[in-house]
Amino acid sequence: MACRTSTDGGAASIEMMPTQEAPQAPSPKKVSLEIQGDIVVNDIPPTSIGELARPVYPAEALAAHAGRCVIYATITIDATGAVTEVLTSWQRLNIPNRYSDQFLEAAKAGVRKWKFEPARLVYYQKVGGDDLKYLRAEAVPSRTDVKFTFEESGTVR
Repeated sequence: MACRTSTDGGAASIEMMPTQEAPQAPSPKKVSLEIQGDIVVNDIPPTSIGELARPVYPAEALAAHAGRCVIYATITIDATGAVTEVLTSWQRLNIPNRYSDQFLEAAKAGVRKWKFEPARLVYYQKVGGDDLKYLRAEAVPSRTDVKFTFEESGTVR
């Protein structure tokens, strides 16, 4: 969780990151197709519903002029679209500092309000040529990384 001192003030920004669990993992914005015999599976990533609540810059860190801080967290989204877990990402570099726990707690508090259309697996059967027949869809749990940038100005991106 890298922080850089600034003199502006306290906010945050949010950026959804592609999960790096496997080198060939698809970007969350892409749909991957997997063919298993005569069955085609579309792997559809989760999508956010409404605006994502921004975390609040921690008061103690703001009072100490901790500056800009970037943290990466891995969120788990269950099959209903609820965020069930928020952890420090092990896939991306987080540089600890005195206020790391407070920034992570601020991120967790904001993420608890988020809602998603869950990831889905959509199954089709090949029926000759390029034609597909819809079989079924199932909502599945998923994980993704999120980048939080806390600015001392009071905003979180």
